Amino acid sequence: MRTPPEVVRATSGFSDYLLCRRIPRFLLKLDNAKYKMSGEDISSNPFAALLPSGSHPQECTKKLAANEDKVADTAKTDDGLSERFKASCIIGEIFLVTLDPDDIYSCPKVYLKDINNSQTWLDLECLNEVVLERLLLEDPKECILFDSKSAKSEIHLDQDWKNASEQKSLHYLFGSFLRAQHLLVKYRGTSFEHYVKGCQNVALTNAKLCLQQPELVCSQSLPNQFIDIFFSNYKTVLGDNCMVMLDFFTRLANEVHKFTEDGSVKEAFQPILDVIYQHMTNELNLMHVALFEYLDLLTFFHRSEPLALAFLEHSTPQASTGQASSPKSYEKTLLGCILSFSCIPVSDSGPYEFFNNPSAGTKTENDIIEANIWKALANLGDKVHQLFHGLIKVSDETRHQVLNWLANCLHSNEDRAKLWTAQMRYPFDNIYCSDRFFLNLCYVMLKLCQPFCKNISSKIFKIDPTYTAAVVTSDEDAKKRNIHAKDLMKLTCLISKPENEEDLALSSNQTYNFITECFYLTHFCLMLGFQVLNDKFMRLSQELHRIQRTYADAHEREGEDGMPTSIKEQLEIGVTIFLSLKAALTEPQLLDMSLQFHITTAVWLSQIAVFGKVDKTNAITFPLAKKPPTILATIPEITLDNLTTFTKFVTHYKPETYQAAGDSLDHLMTVILVFMGSPERMSNPHLRASLAESLSSLIPPSENRHGNMIGLNLFYEGKIFHTHYLSKHVAEMLLHVFVSIEMTGQSVAFEQKFNYRRPMYAVLEYIWEIPLHREAIKELVVYAEENIEAPNAPLFLRFINLLINDAIFLLDEALSYMMQIKEKQQEEESETWRHLSDEQQQEHTSNLRQISMLARYHNIMANSTIQAIELLTTDIKSIFTHDSMVTRISEMLNYFLVHLVGPKQKNFNVKDKNEYEFKPQQIVSNICKTYLNLAENEKFCFAVLSDGRSYSESLLIKAKHILHKIGWSQQDIESFEALDQKIKDLGVKQKEEDEMLSEAPDEFLDPIMGTLMKDPVILPTSQKTLDRTVIARHLLSDQSDPFSRKPLTMDKVIPNVDLKDKIDRWLRENRKRIKEY
Repeated sequence: MRTPPEVVRATSGFSDYLLCRRIPRFLLKLDNAKYKMSGEDISSNPFAALLPSGSHPQECTKKLAANEDKVADTAKTDDGLSERFKASCIIGEIFLVTLDPDDIYSCPKVYLKDINNSQTWLDLECLNEVVLERLLLEDPKECILFDSKSAKSEIHLDQDWKNASEQKSLHYLFGSFLRAQHLLVKYRGTSFEHYVKGCQNVALTNAKLCLQQPELVCSQSLPNQFIDIFFSNYKTVLGDNCMVMLDFFTRLANEVHKFTEDGSVKEAFQPILDVIYQHMTNELNLMHVALFEYLDLLTFFHRSEPLALAFLEHSTPQASTGQASSPKSYEKTLLGCILSFSCIPVSDSGPYEFFNNPSAGTKTENDIIEANIWKALANLGDKVHQLFHGLIKVSDETRHQVLNWLANCLHSNEDRAKLWTAQMRYPFDNIYCSDRFFLNLCYVMLKLCQPFCKNISSKIFKIDPTYTAAVVTSDEDAKKRNIHAKDLMKLTCLISKPENEEDLALSSNQTYNFITECFYLTHFCLMLGFQVLNDKFMRLSQELHRIQRTYADAHEREGEDGMPTSIKEQLEIGVTIFLSLKAALTEPQLLDMSLQFHITTAVWLSQIAVFGKVDKTNAITFPLAKKPPTILATIPEITLDNLTTFTKFVTHYKPETYQAAGDSLDHLMTVILVFMGSPERMSNPHLRASLAESLSSLIPPSENRHGNMIGLNLFYEGKIFHTHYLSKHVAEMLLHVFVSIEMTGQSVAFEQKFNYRRPMYAVLEYIWEIPLHREAIKELVVYAEENIEAPNAPLFLRFINLLINDAIFLLDEALSYMMQIKEKQQEEESETWRHLSDEQQQEHTSNLRQISMLARYHNIMANSTIQAIELLTTDIKSIFTHDSMVTRISEMLNYFLVHLVGPKQKNFNVKDKNEYEFKPQQIVSNICKTYLNLAENEKFCFAVLSDGRSYSESLLIKAKHILHKIGWSQQDIESFEALDQKIKDLGVKQKEEDEMLSEAPDEFLDPIMGTLMKDPVILPTSQKTLDRTVIARHLLSDQSDPFSRKPLTMDKVIPNVDLKDKIDRWLRENRKRIKEY
């Protein structure tokens, strides 16, 4: 019996064989010429030059004939004949071909008559030639042998006929490989096993040939065949086909990689990737069922390193163009393409795939659309993460390439987050990667962080804060040290770098881990993705409010029929974009992973800020050390900026996200308390003020504070403000940031200051009702009273001073705007209005809208500020009635009360007060409550009485009438009447005092206030003498001499003892004289 050749011999000498036999035959077939192989014919053929160097045509033919004779001789024995016949049948069954015109037709087979006529059986030695000959047939079905008793039309319907007549090369070769795999089960362990495996190798060899030399089958689209085979087998009912298909293509790629001289894996598979890219960009969208099939297909490319590198090189912009990559070029790659499927419109001008004509849809319908979008986005994100994660895991080199791609993409698009880019979307939409791209990339990066974020793994302490300061010298250095992010050192850090950078203890050879890289790249991505889109979303929300007001004005003026269609269309498009952005930003898995990531960041930052580098969680205690760890100088602000942006967004649009966090929210409270009141640890006052807004995010919604909703977790019960181990410091840190955003060196824009303070009032109102926090505030009050003249004014004293300053400014501005609105409304009702041109009326309406916005803003802030004062004075009185404060608060209350209940109140009587958040009754009520809160203090009553600018005997009587109207209780009104009487009784005594003081020498009067000084002090730099209470009040807001403008603190003033003695003596003498008189 002939010894069977080894499987590897199936491919040995194949190149010589191809040159000797196949290529001449192929070229002659292209010429449609008949060619019979013989020595003479080969020698006379013009393609004889293609034979191996040194070979003679007749020698080639003799070798082939000798092989055939050898096979014929071996087959003479019965055993040899039996095995040869069986092997031939197996090969024929696999490849559906035959060399025997008299074959018994167990199934349709292609008869290859052009193969050497002396051999009628199939074996591994001739199989390569047979298969290539089969592939080169123009129409295989014309050569099929079949049972003549069967009708041809019936055979056409048979699957075997279809398999035998398959014209597509990859389909045919994979079908053969699949049939071989099925037979392998049958013949495993037998002498025929190697024949089956040899057939598989031949199928792979020819498939490799097709991919490396596609001109052999130039009329076919091999990429589309690859895609068709994948899709038809990836999710078959019989899952075995899927595994066979993956094995076939994986081994095919390995074969290509072994013989790169004929074409690399990249060259072989690039056409396939090109076609996939074309299909995905031209045919698919987020909801297309085929999208996820293509994503499954792409996961094939992380089955081996050559495939993964080929895929990554295909998706690297500069690799494909040979030029430096532009920011947008990353989105135009295959990786960028799959990251760009979204519900977000490609541009503001459309097209709009979702929420078209939103006004016609119900909320239920829109909710269904949103839920479907969420499902698709989550599936997309998971699939793309699977692709990235798979590529990272293939090898060190592929991980390096993936991180390089991410880092270069982020670095290239870093200007996307700049303010000027955000304000001028066009033409920057065509320069930088889109919102769609970046939000999906955020999902992928957050998913990559899950292993160390979920359940707050101890792995987080492997994050090295010095990563941002590391510098690499080459690509190889980046790979060796795991440093891929670019120019992170340019980002603003939490604190300034020390003068001596050696204090940072940075090493030029420091290596980093994947967790560190992933952590910082994710924060960078969130800055360019979630933050930018959130800003756009907020601006769109404001713009929609403006359009809605314009719509309402036009509707009121013109009616439905006269409504300009442009306003309707603008509103419809705006709502469509708004709902699309909201759906993308509120996808539940994105928010859940974001919350976990930010909680992880909070844990890490809190530990670093207090202890420096640590390897475990340590308990934090207050007060913190004044000198922070220098390592904070390497941590970018974006780590906290991303956190505050996220918490503010979730609070407004998806507060239920917090429910899943449970006790983990404690970590958010910790990081807020550590940084909010510590400018030593975070220099940026804006960011510390943002943390105060994040703190307000942890407050239960007002409607839920009394248990009105069922099934809420401990977050909604406000447990964190009761049980957090640092919760008693909330008030102090809150007041600290409130004050610091105004103080020298920490100042912020005037209007922005009030925006920051608005959520602070909400926190203050909430914690005031919790005994723990109220007691903490009282402790601050006691300390302030004990140190009221300290060089650095106590925290609470500075706080209430600013509170009064804010109230005066805000309410004064609000009333001024209300007067302007009143005037504008009167103009619209006058006769002259009808004579104005359309342009003049539009200008008037535009001005009124602007004033209305300002009035609304100032009214809201004034209401909050005055309410905060009323709240505090219910239980804190002494410091408000201290000599340095009592005059200011009494004058403020009198000033606004006379405007709101006196003759001037008609100036603010506008239409639709609610539209401007103008609530005069509420303001009057809060002011009068504050009067009552301080009524027992005689100094306060005297201060009210002494206000010659606003106070009159009828002021509180007029206020009482308003209180009746707004529903005050009889008991409270009687208390208010008693206060009025008390002040009037004091007025009798005050009148005598005023008459006496009117004769006081000028040197006894304060040069600023014009009142008699009780405790004169000399200012050291200007040598001016002022009353101690006057200069103390001035220094609360301005730490400088009011005359010389040089720095000044209360400990530097000098008591003017001589002048005080003169004043006291003059008072005694005059009082004695009046008494005697």
